[in-house]
Amino acid sequence: MDKKKILISVCSVLAVLTLVFGSLAVTNLIKDTAATQTQAETSPEEPVPLPALKANGITEYNAAAKQLSAVQSNSQKAETFDGKTVSEDLKQAYSINNNLVGWLTIPGTEIDTAILQGKDNDHYLKYDFYERYTTETTGTNYGNLYLDYRCSNTDDLSKNMVIHGHTTGRASGVPKQAFRSLYEYKDMNHFIENPIIRYQTLNGEYTYKICAVFLSTTQRADDNGYMFNYIYPDMSDNNMVGYIEQVQQRMLYETGVSLEPTDKVITLSTCIYDYGKNVDTRLVVVGRLLHEGESEEIDASLVKDNPDYRRPQVWYNSKGVANPYKNTDAWVPSYE
Repeated sequence: MDKKKILISVCSVLAVLTLVFGSLAVTNLIKDTAATQTQAETSPEEPVPLPALKANGITEYNAAAKQLSAVQSNSQKAETFDGKTVSEDLKQAYSINNNLVGWLTIPGTEIDTAILQGKDNDHYLKYDFYERYTTETTGTNYGNLYLDYRCSNTDDLSKNMVIHGHTTGRASGVPKQAFRSLYEYKDMNHFIENPIIRYQTLNGEYTYKICAVFLSTTQRADDNGYMFNYIYPDMSDNNMVGYIEQVQQRMLYETGVSLEPTDKVITLSTCIYDYGKNVDTRLVVVGRLLHEGESEEIDASLVKDNPDYRRPQVWYNSKGVANPYKNTDAWVPSYE
């Protein structure tokens, strides 16, 4: 092959390579441009780092979170998300689990966590914020705090907003669950220092002042055939009179915080074993919605121990003493 033919062949190869690499460069340029445009359309101008989500009181995963330090106005910025109006600071958590209905915070305690709501009161006893099945020994959150499935979480809250949750965490290797902190409210001095509950829905914020801490059993057989149904969500004002009487009988101490039939309340309920492992008992912390213009402070001089608070009949039997509440009227919840 003469030099002229060799030169022509080399030039042909170079031309082909130039065409190939030129096409690749153009293709990559188009891809880069498209990616940049897409990122510009979908990303905020100033990306905000996401703090860790405190699902059920334990910091875990790099996901959305909400830190409540003070109650703000109900007119706070809100945006429509997935067909619902969701406040800006809960949007990311809501995008992870659409069963998110709110955020619960009790200043001065470890309770600062997401509240979910299922179709029943069983699901989130076992499933956590990320919808993972859990057990008491899983080594992570055991279920998640959840709003009673019968409660309304709209602008018109239920008369009684009931939130359930576990208190496990005493055993080695088992994390402390969020509602374990409620045990501290058996001490009236802890109440005096931390009397406020803050609850945020998807588009509103509410402040409750704790008005009662009590114990209640769940089995009729333990208390002369009666069970105080304190988790009923929507009793009427008239019917609430009997509810208040039952609460006052059981209060571990007087809080000095009023509770009227027209008030709306929040009820935090968790397991406790003060009457023994065989007596299914709940520790209950009740807060009532802060009145307009009312201070968040409480009058410590009105807080008094109540040594004769109502116990279940099995307790009086074990002590060999008479039950002073044995013949009191039983309250039945009703809308009427």
